[in-house]
Amino acid sequence: MAPREVNVYTSGWRATGVNVQVPQYELVVRFEWVDNAGVSHTGKRTVKFPNVLAQMPAEYVAERMKDVLLDYARLNCGVDT
Repeated sequence: MAPREVNVYTSGWRATGVNVQVPQYELVVRFEWVDNAGVSHTGKRTVKFPNVLAQMPAEYVAERMKDVLLDYARLNCGVDT
């Protein structure tokens, strides 16, 4: 069987406004981490999506979006079905 491959290329990443009308979702996220001193912590917070993306650096969101688009392409092109 031939290898199943999908390539995704992006360009022109830019902000187009702050009032884009999209569905919004809310979820509760629990974080667990160990700090540099070896102390364990937990925290819980309500997160709204996609609003939370505005709190992250644009370069980071753009890089993660490539992964999302690759998954989207694989599903919609029938590569992984």
